Amino acid sequence: MLSAKIEDQEMLNKLIRKEVSRLKPYLAGKSIKEVCKEYRLERVIKLASNENPLGVSSRVKDVIRQECQNINRYPDQLSRSLKTDLAEKLNISDDMIIFGNGSDGLLKVIAESFLSNNSQVIIPYPTFVEYTFVANLMGSNLIRISLDDYHQNLPGIAETVNSKTSLVFLTNPHNPCGTIFSAGELEYLLDHIPEHVIIVIDQAYCEYVQDPSYPDVLKYIREGYPIIALRTFSKAYGLAGLRLGYAIAQPKIIEIMLKVRDPFNVNHLAEMAGKVALQDQRFLERTIEINKRGKAYIYRELRRLGISYVPTEANFILVNVGVDSVVLFNRLMAMGVIVRPGKPLGYPNHIRVSIGLPEENKYFLDCIDKSRA
Repeated sequence: MLSAKIEDQEMLNKLIRKEVSRLKPYLAGKSIKEVCKEYRLERVIKLASNENPLGVSSRVKDVIRQECQNINRYPDQLSRSLKTDLAEKLNISDDMIIFGNGSDGLLKVIAESFLSNNSQVIIPYPTFVEYTFVANLMGSNLIRISLDDYHQNLPGIAETVNSKTSLVFLTNPHNPCGTIFSAGELEYLLDHIPEHVIIVIDQAYCEYVQDPSYPDVLKYIREGYPIIALRTFSKAYGLAGLRLGYAIAQPKIIEIMLKVRDPFNVNHLAEMAGKVALQDQRFLERTIEINKRGKAYIYRELRRLGISYVPTEANFILVNVGVDSVVLFNRLMAMGVIVRPGKPLGYPNHIRVSIGLPEENKYFLDCIDKSRA
């Protein structure tokens, strides 16, 4: 007897876990190729995904070419070579590090390690959508604490924590606002929450931070606080296409996460590229410098145009355009500029724009000016 056809939605609904039925898949923005084809454009600049406008280190390109001959072999399950280099660079023991298929992949590992349908998760709002995704995936009770003038409200989070709270997700610098919380603010939170709560601090953009009040999260981890720091090679190191992220925490926390993560979750080319990227300090310095100069230029031109923005410590700027962000997003895309509309991010009258190369920044600003005419 044949089984029921897969098109039978009622049958599928009975099979799907209720948490999954409530999820919405992550929708990435359109690629340069798609926009060129749709609008019949020859030139499109992408300032939507906070990628490194310099591309990638030439040394990384060299090692990828060399290592292609080894991709018939499974990668090192623990990425030991990269772990050794990273531990030395960060002055921590290698049992405090776990790698993942981007920091997004590690968010899922964290959720599967520490959350259940009896857990409570606290996040700032608005914030990076993946925190909501992994909490909902596990059926956890999600509590949102509104931002205060584009800043995460750590005292408000501390007041909300209770005996059911398992995780607090923070992001520093914040996405999409680019703001940070200080060492003093973090210490206040640590002093006012119970020991059973794990604080996840997403530091995807930490390399770009210039503010001296930015907390050294690794110091608190070394001191034994229940913190998981998330970092990535996707942004400042330019390896977004290879998907390589890592988490830093006390060894006991890492040991739990290692039980949950997929085997071989980091491919060989990503590991080798990460090793070389760590060594190329000159490329990282160039990345930081071009971001710093681009930020100053965009600030100056936005002020000239009378457009307000949120000062940032990241490689993107949240711009208050004063109109429906989706409408402006479509206008800019038709001109060959891809940005991120603020509506899905919780800011309907803002856009988030990545800081690009000088010529890209200028073209974006010219298009903003034309779109208001």
